[in-house]
Amino acid sequence: MTRVLLFFLSFFLAFSAIALDLQQAKDQGLVGEANTGLIAPITALPSLEVRQLVSDVNTQRKKAFNRIAVSHGLTIREVGLIAHKKAVERTSPGNYYQDSSGKWIRK
Repeated sequence: MTRVLLFFLSFFLAFSAIALDLQQAKDQGLVGEANTGLIAPITALPSLEVRQLVSDVNTQRKKAFNRIAVSHGLTIREVGLIAHKKAVERTSPGNYYQDSSGKWIRK
């Protein structure tokens, strides 16, 4: 029984260690900075892991956008546009971002 538990524990830890993070996804060309201030998958059929990452990151960003909008008297859309501008400035060479028309650009 102990060996079985150790096996599953080691499997779980190994799986957690290889979980995709935002920068890895960007570096692999799987996601980019959308023109809304959120992130979006680059491909039409992203993996479940990429979809979950996008959902998690965007949930956190939306919460932050809402707090900023309320505290500064802006709309969430305005905050998103400001966030997009800053994200494009910080985008690493080789990573993707959307221009204002929605076209993906590789920096």
